[in-house]
Parts: sequence; structure tokens; C-alpha cells
Amino acid sequence: MTPLTGVLRPLGHLASALALGPAWLTLLIVGWATGFGMVVTLVGILVLLGLAHAARGAGDVERWLAAALLDVRVPRPPRRIWRGGVLASLRAWVTDPGAWKEQAYLLLRFVLGVPLAAVLIGLIGGGIQLMGTVTYYRWAPQELGVVEVDTLAEALLCIPLGAAVAFVGLWLVKPAAAAWRPLARTLLTMSDRGEIERAPRSPGATPALRAHAYITAGIVGVLSLIWLLTTPGGYFWPAWPATALAVPLAIHAVVAWAPRRTPLRGLAVHAGVVGTIWLYLVLVWALSTPGGDFWPAWVALPLAASVLVHYLIIRGRQEEDRREMAERIDVLTATRAGAVDQQAAELRRIERDLHDGAQARLVALAMDLGMARERLADDPDAQHLVAGAHEQAKQAITELRDLARGIHPVVLTDRGLPAALATLAGASHIPVDLNVDTGERPAAAVEAAAYFVVAEALTNANKHSGATRAVVRVVRDGPVLRVSVADDGAGGADRDGTGLRGLRRRVEALDGVMAVASPPGGGTVVDVELPCGS
Repeated sequence: MTPLTGVLRPLGHLASALALGPAWLTLLIVGWATGFGMVVTLVGILVLLGLAHAARGAGDVERWLAAALLDVRVPRPPRRIWRGGVLASLRAWVTDPGAWKEQAYLLLRFVLGVPLAAVLIGLIGGGIQLMGTVTYYRWAPQELGVVEVDTLAEALLCIPLGAAVAFVGLWLVKPAAAAWRPLARTLLTMSDRGEIERAPRSPGATPALRAHAYITAGIVGVLSLIWLLTTPGGYFWPAWPATALAVPLAIHAVVAWAPRRTPLRGLAVHAGVVGTIWLYLVLVWALSTPGGDFWPAWVALPLAASVLVHYLIIRGRQEEDRREMAERIDVLTATRAGAVDQQAAELRRIERDLHDGAQARLVALAMDLGMARERLADDPDAQHLVAGAHEQAKQAITELRDLARGIHPVVLTDRGLPAALATLAGASHIPVDLNVDTGERPAAAVEAAAYFVVAEALTNANKHSGATRAVVRVVRDGPVLRVSVADDGAGGADRDGTGLRGLRRRVEALDGVMAVASPPGGGTVVDVELPCGS
């Protein structure tokens, strides 16, 4: 928030008392005087109920102003005024302490707000006027008490004087507005829940808009009643103030009903304001020169052009955002593909290091232990120890080979996917019908994903499903490598199990798709599609 905005908002709240303060005072005096004067009749009771609704609407306006200009969030009263019967509703409102606090705040807006706003605006406006004396002192000399400013030197001296006066007025704005914050929290809070932050409202008729509409309708109604009592049948002059009052109400409605959290909100408000201004000009034409030259048509052209320019600017920004988003997606896709390829290369390196390093040393150790075992045939105890070490070495070699195969099988790196899948099918305990046609060799990450999909599916078929046969199909279809593994087992595979969940993540990391069909008693089918380039 800029320093100027930090002053303008509280200044707007203080200045609003010049218009709202007299309105609230008139509302309270007329409402209570009329209601008490006719309280013995049903009309007086209805007037008091109308006052209750009007005071609630005025309070909503003040709550909205406090939130918008003073950053004070005050909850709207949770209790409704109308509670069934007329007398019950009036009794509930009269006995509600919150209603009296609300009216006290409305009264303070006149008693304190009007003098305070007059002083501050007088200081600021007077200072600005003094600073501008240099532009008009020749034609309209400025009177400063007993001194008359009618020379250039005197007018120039008014500039720093006016700046000082305006500065004092602006400096007093924030302290004066700060005095209204505790008043708003104390007098406009009509529930025991304290200060509550309002949730964002959906587009629609807000309490402030309803209060605005009630006030506008009341003013127009009073003016129409005056016209009816003074010049019935004559020129209907209330149409002019009604037209003028309808403009801010329409703009308020446009802002309230405009869609929120969308880039088109500004355009919707712009179009609504432009339409309101044009309709106002049409009404002025109809009230002033009906049947004459329809001059609002000429005004419609620049107004419509401004909306069109706004729309084109939004479209341009949206296209730019789309291009930036597409570029960002391309960068992220390339980055992820590079990360996947790097991970696959790293796994191949680890497998090669295990194969050429630790595994080779264990094989050499097993061979040495075998020869030592033959030479120690005459020593049963030593032969027993060496035999145990030999068996453990061979077991370690087997486990290390399984580990290396689980990281990245050597045959997949050296001979490709068809040979690796043939090795899997040959090691399976159930017959496997294998059909592999990959065409040009896919990327290493795609090969690895396809291999482990088949390996996991065959492992589940061998260990858990009780299947007697499996069918594996790996076929390249243009830019997609399709992998399908089906068995005739018991079905009912857990799609969210650890194995299948890990496969799904591996496939999705390559922008692939994996589907599992495993009805109970109907076997299991795992279908995978992996992008592999054109």
C-alpha cells in the first residue's frame, strides 16, 4: 500500500460522514418521531419496524465502509429483525442492546463525524487553494484575514503556507480515522462472537448493496411524495434525482454481481459501468429532448471501443500466459525426461559396479575356498569350516546377482528387451506365451519400465494367483510401446498394493498409462502404454 493510498482510504471514510451523517440523523429523528407519534395505531408500529430495517441497512453500510476503508472486519448481526409476529419482532428489536449500539454509532457519525470531516477537508482544501493562488491572484485576489494577496510575491508565499496547512490536514487524517476503529468494533458488533473475519462472498446482492438500494428507494419515495403533495399532475421533476441516484446504485450492483477470482472480472465491471453510463445518457435524452436527435448513439461508439480495447488487452495477456505456460511445460517435461534417463543410467552403473566389482571378488573367493576345501581333505575340522565359508560365499553371490538383476538386469543392457523378457519367461514356473516386437530399440528408461512391469506381473502370477498359464505381449504401435500381461489365475489383485503401486509410479514418470483388470476368479490383465517417440 502506497502512502497516498494509506491516507486516501481513511480520508474517504471521514469524508463519507458529510453525506451519511445527516442522512442517518434524519432517518433516526423522522423514524422515532413518526413511530412514537403514531404508536397507538398499526401505522406507527409498521413505521418503527421500517426504522428497524432501515437502521440495520445503515449499519450494514457502515460495516462495509469500516471493512473497506478502515480495515476493521465486523460481523453482520446473526439475528433477523423479522421473527414471525409484528409485535414480537418489534419487541425483540427494541430490547436488543446491539440495535441501540448500532443506532448510537449512526448518531455519532453526525455528531462527531460531520465536524471532524469538515475541519480536515477544510484544512486540506484550504491548503490546496492557497497553493493555487498563484494561478488566479490577478483576477480574484485571495483574502487572508486583513491581508489581501494581489501580487506575485505574495502569491508565491502562499505556496509553502498552503502546503503546510494541507500537510497538517493530511497528517491528522490517520489519527482521526484511528479513533473510529474502536467505535466500529464496539458499537457495530452485535454478537458475542467478537470480531470475525468474513469469508469471501460469492457474487450476489451483498448487505451493502441491499442497504444502498433501500436508501435510494427511500429517497426517491420521499421526493415522489413531495411532488404528489405539491404539484400533482405537473412535471414529474423527481425523475431527475431518481436517474442520478440510479447511476451509483447500478455501478454498485455491477461490482457486487461481477464474477470473482477470474481475469474477466475487470472486464465485466468495465462493461457494466460503461453500460450504466450509456443508459444514464439515454434517460437524460428521454427526459430532456425526447423525439429529437438521438445523440447518445455517438457516445456509445467511444464507450464500446474502450470495452473492446480492454477485451483485446486481456486476450493478449491470456495468449502470452498460455505461451509461457506451454514453454514451462516443455521445460519441465524435458527436465523430467533428463532426470529419468539419468536415473536409469545411474542404476546401470550401480549394476555394472556390482557385477564387475563385488560379485567378481565373491566369485574368486568361492573358487579359492573350493580349492582350499579339496586340499584340506585330511583335516575334517578345517574342511568343515572351509565348506561352510564356501556355501556362504555361493549364497552371497546368488543374493548379489538377484540384487543386481532387480536394479537393472545385465541382459537388458547388453541385448535389449526381447532377450531380457525371454529370460524372464524361461525362469517362470508357469508356461509363458511370449510375443515381443519392439522394432527400433526404445530408450533405456522405457525398456526398464516395460521389463519390470512384465517381471512384477509374472512374479504375482507365479506366487499368488495360482495361474497355469500367462500371455505376454510387447508391441510397438507408432510412438507407443504397448505391454500386456495376462494370466488365468484367481484374480482379485490389489490395485493399491505395494508392487502395482510402484509400477504405476514408474509408468506415470514416463507419461505412461497403466490399467489393471483383476475380477475375482477371472484372472488378471495388466495393460501399459509407454510413450517411446515416433
